[in-house]
Amino acid sequence: MTIESHGKMKLTIELVPSTVWYLSIYQFYKKARQPQKWHEIKRRLFEKEGRFCWICREESARLEAHEIWSYDDIRHIQKLEGIHHLCHFCHKIKHIGLWLHTQDGERMLKKEGFLKEDIIRHFCKVNGCSWEEFKRKEDEAFRVWKQRSRFQWKQDFGEYDPAHERKQQENLTLQRFL
Repeated sequence: MTIESHGKMKLTIELVPSTVWYLSIYQFYKKARQPQKWHEIKRRLFEKEGRFCWICREESARLEAHEIWSYDDIRHIQKLEGIHHLCHFCHKIKHIGLWLHTQDGERMLKKEGFLKEDIIRHFCKVNGCSWEEFKRKEDEAFRVWKQRSRFQWKQDFGEYDPAHERKQQENLTLQRFL
């Protein structure tokens, strides 16, 4: 049910459709003024994954939580499959539209002391591929993004859905009384 093909790439480019930008679980907790919920997710990630990037396995004291989404291109449902720690380079690849294709991204890269080439080099190293293969994957990701951005998406936060969390708490409370 997907219009993308990752092949055997370990590190893929995942562009979120423009119609659901800023509609992540991170943004949900931020708008709900519940940053402790996001910090709890990050704490559990450190317990589960340690201080290693989920993709390239680089050890880092500074890892960034990244939401992994799947897309049902028929029913237009975006589902949160998981959240994992990524190193700064892998995370920039996931958000390559921002980092390599906007003035804000270019400015932030420069401030961090990186070049676009550093990001592309990381993609190629992790995947054992050429710069030409990177360009093909990037072009395909933007083609898929353009197609998906034509639609409004329903979101399924899966196990991270605040309603799911409430139901779990209610079930635990109910089990105590049984």
